[in-house]
Amino acid sequence: MSAPSEAPDADSRRLQQRHIRGSTLLVLGRVLSLLLSMATSVVLVRVLSKADYGAFAYALVLAAGARVLLSLGQGRLLSRFMASYQEKRDYPRMFGALLLTVGTIAVTSVVCIGAVYLFTGALVGSAVRGQQAEHLLLILVFLSPLQALDQVFVSLFAVFSKPTAIFFRKFLMAPGLQLVVVLLLALTGASVTFLAVGYVIASAAGIALYVVLFIGAMREQGMWQELRRSRVIIPYREVFEFSFPLITSELALLSFTMGGVMVLGMSHGAIEVANYRAVFNPARLNTAVTASFVTLFLPVIARFHTRGDTNGLRNSYWHTAAFVAVATFPIFALTGPLAPATTVALFGMRYSSSSTVLAVLAVGYYVNVMLGFNAYTVQVCGRIRYLVGVNVVVTILNIGICLALAAPYGAVGVAVANCVALITQNVLNQWALRGAIGTRFVDREAWVCYSIIVAGAAVLWVFRLLVSPGIVLSLAAAVVVSAAVLAGSRRALQLGETFPELSRIPLFGRLIS
Repeated sequence: MSAPSEAPDADSRRLQQRHIRGSTLLVLGRVLSLLLSMATSVVLVRVLSKADYGAFAYALVLAAGARVLLSLGQGRLLSRFMASYQEKRDYPRMFGALLLTVGTIAVTSVVCIGAVYLFTGALVGSAVRGQQAEHLLLILVFLSPLQALDQVFVSLFAVFSKPTAIFFRKFLMAPGLQLVVVLLLALTGASVTFLAVGYVIASAAGIALYVVLFIGAMREQGMWQELRRSRVIIPYREVFEFSFPLITSELALLSFTMGGVMVLGMSHGAIEVANYRAVFNPARLNTAVTASFVTLFLPVIARFHTRGDTNGLRNSYWHTAAFVAVATFPIFALTGPLAPATTVALFGMRYSSSSTVLAVLAVGYYVNVMLGFNAYTVQVCGRIRYLVGVNVVVTILNIGICLALAAPYGAVGVAVANCVALITQNVLNQWALRGAIGTRFVDREAWVCYSIIVAGAAVLWVFRLLVSPGIVLSLAAAVVVSAAVLAGSRRALQLGETFPELSRIPLFGRLIS
């Protein structure tokens, strides 16, 4: 049973609305980033052979997997500690947490890169049965520390309320530079090695820009003076007691992004890896809105928790959950129910068999995100042991199903494994959320929103089965049903209160009123 509803105080409401407005800017940036990334992916899939694309994708996945482990769980959670310390004006520990995270990345990067150079054959050779991926991994491994530092800067700018810096660097510059590299590859006919080197250089340029923006933000908010006056205290125990057990969440993430690919590589080779990875990124688009909102959501709920404002935390949670579910629905419509037309339009007929993989993955990822940030909220509320158990169970479940289904069913089997594990993870985390913030499994105010979403998805699936639409009809159907979902969910979204300027737009103002 949920606690009685109480109106949040003015300060809590302002904090919540600032979070939603800033997160919406990041969603717009994410959309732009996705368009650039999708163009990059389409050009790569069409220009490279399946063997070359499979080798590059395999090496890139391993490098990304190493990045997840480098901060030992601190990178994404840094904003939680920074916001909490800033709220208490505990600047010595605030700067100490930052120094600890950067130092951890530096040390683990040396170990990681050294291990890759020593054991490249064991990591790659036995899987894709070729030296191309080995060569690429030796280059792309340098992306790991750069991407880990990227997450640190995103957390910092979230705490300092600088979504515009994140928008420009993460969602415009980074994917733009990668697209430039891919276009140069296509125009010059260069080798896939050129592509790997270009990715590393583009990432390094982005970190350099982040440093410049960070120095400016520190000066603007008077943090330089606080740094000079503060005697830095490294909060080893507090940070590691909270973040290190949650390394299991990163392992669960690795099982989704890397585990299935490695199993496919060992059982089928680079071609089947290509069939899976070609549609993996479009399926992961269902997490794009979530990834944008979580950047500012973590510091917001950390402040609510520090104040003991459970009602504000609960209201912010469900308001954000509704935004994520509705804003993600158009992506789910095209990658789930309408996956066949989307797959062929993006990658051509030679990847048409991957449409089932895309649809299954999309269902798993959308169900995993549509109920909101339950894992992060449960983390902030201190239910660490429970989350560790869930992450271990989900990792074992995913890898176990992958091993059972990959050999007979290939990429589809791995997609089914991911889907089952993702849904299981979300249900278990949502169950724990009930006690953490005193809420129902689904809040009473959100029932209408979620019911409309389920009905809209069912309509699109029936439409696809009856009509077998091409990409034009699929886009039209997705737009119509998404508009209906938005209109039916306007009460849960509170658009008129959060974005009062929208009410001045004639048609849209009537929609949200």
